[in-house]
Amino acid sequence: MLKVTTNTPIICLFLLTLSIETSYIPSISLNLSVIIFCLVYLTFYKRFRRMFWMLLLSVPPAFANYWAVYLYGDSSQALMLGTRAFVTVCIGILFVSIISLKEFFLYLAQKGLSRSWAYALIIAFNSFTLVRHEILSLKEACLLRGQKLNLWSPLIYSKVLMTIFRWKELYIIALHAHGFDENAQIVNKYRTFYIPKKTKIIYLVYFSILQTSLLI
Repeated sequence: MLKVTTNTPIICLFLLTLSIETSYIPSISLNLSVIIFCLVYLTFYKRFRRMFWMLLLSVPPAFANYWAVYLYGDSSQALMLGTRAFVTVCIGILFVSIISLKEFFLYLAQKGLSRSWAYALIIAFNSFTLVRHEILSLKEACLLRGQKLNLWSPLIYSKVLMTIFRWKELYIIALHAHGFDENAQIVNKYRTFYIPKKTKIIYLVYFSILQTSLLI
């Protein structure tokens, strides 16, 4: 049995807790602390492109919330709602940047989630890039025939569905090659994921530091 370390579950729990906390606790200092944490985290791992998109996508909803409440309310409430919108986008971008969905679903399957659901979700998320390339190929092929495909064209969706059905057998072969059997009585656990204690302590310290902002 191969044991593999993973940080994904504890990071998911950490970000989920922060998102719930910032959604229900009206604290400007907490929101600003989480925003700074997200920026520092991406800077540490040199995800500057993600940081650019984080700032670009966060400013419009934050400014809209701030301005809408500022016109018909008080400035402190407007600032709180504006920073809350900003931090919501930051947590979402951070989740997309550092979470491995494959590891996350396999870990959940290890903890009791239906293996059929876990593998189906992994296949669905991994198929996005392939489907996108397939759509681009279809558009280029149609342009060679003098036909332009638009987003609302039913031909795109019919072609994609036909392609997915063609991939179905390949995915089934790949799943069986990885030891997956929907009707198996014994689960093949050739690889198990575990969270190192060091990771738990680190994110517990992160969470404790962020909680000190509530005292300000």
